[in-house]
Amino acid sequence: MVCPSCSYLYRSDAWILVSSGLVGGKGTPEEVGTHPRLFITVTAPSFGAVHTIKARGGCVGPSTNAPKGVGGVCAHGRQRHCVERHEEGSPLLGRPLCQECFDYEGAVLWNAHASKLWNNTIQTIRRSLAEATGVNQRNLKSVAQVHYLKVAELQRRGLVHFHIVLRADGPGDLGEPVPIWLSVELLRRVVRQSIRKSSVVAPNREDFRWGQLLDVQDLGSESADNRAVASYLAKYVTKTTEGSAEFAHRFTSRRQIMNLVDDPHVRQLALTSWNLGPDPELESFHLREHAHTFGFTGLPITKSRSFSTTFAALRSNRATFMAARNESDPIEGSFRYEGRGYDHPRSSELAEVLFTMRRELRQEAAQARRTNSAPLSGDSL
Repeated sequence: MVCPSCSYLYRSDAWILVSSGLVGGKGTPEEVGTHPRLFITVTAPSFGAVHTIKARGGCVGPSTNAPKGVGGVCAHGRQRHCVERHEEGSPLLGRPLCQECFDYEGAVLWNAHASKLWNNTIQTIRRSLAEATGVNQRNLKSVAQVHYLKVAELQRRGLVHFHIVLRADGPGDLGEPVPIWLSVELLRRVVRQSIRKSSVVAPNREDFRWGQLLDVQDLGSESADNRAVASYLAKYVTKTTEGSAEFAHRFTSRRQIMNLVDDPHVRQLALTSWNLGPDPELESFHLREHAHTFGFTGLPITKSRSFSTTFAALRSNRATFMAARNESDPIEGSFRYEGRGYDHPRSSELAEVLFTMRRELRQEAAQARRTNSAPLSGDSL
């Protein structure tokens, strides 16, 4: 843990940011809680087989699509499959079956282009909704709006993936009802189609697309779902503050990467990002400054402007509240018992959520220490 106090505040603000966009509050009308909302997870494509835990508990099975004459080993003499059943926390999870076969340059460039790919995707979603409505994309706001909040997380293999809350709103004020034609079914269909056809072209002319693993869930109107999603995103957006200190700060030299990073796979990802930095075609990505995130240049949490409140607004309100308390005159007289607990249900709910997240993160950190797992701790997708 880099800074427990900062991590706690950031985690609580992240929870408020997400939950207010789901059920209202902090300036967002409560009517948004009745609007169509989806929870989306998009992943990166494969850049080489890695150890994982599949639905039935296995790892990487023998390929049924291998070219004729290709045996069970790669060109470097390593097995193309793994028959082990890995336990959660195993240091092998996310590590390549063959490090020499793994496309490290492609992985780093994918991370560098992931944010732009999402920007193209959300534009495609809005364009497709406009087409379904029969209006020009520029006029979509006159009939409906689409807002989102996106959280980035590094998978065990070192590739970034996104967890997204997508909400459809009516035109104008967020409290206005959503048009009848904009149903959850239509929104889900448009999202799936847009994700499948969205792409971004890298400087080397490589066409980057999303991976095959895609999850789109209807959040419905159950408050329990809203709390679960907000807790999930707040937990992962602060996970870097619970991990390795080496990856909380930028690297300043190639030697520093070699000295600080023991895991060969993680070290090679950071080195590849560092080595690609001077490439003139990639200069705008500042890859050396983002070697600690393996080329990912985006922020851990981003959102459209009207999804909910902002971190800046939450910090400002907290500062104003504390300043008013500090400037008040000392209390004179006697004290009497008024009660215990929180004065608002949302405050009590937030406290319970943060306590649960803190306990889970401590348990995961303890498990990681016991198994000597590497700093990355995302899903095994």
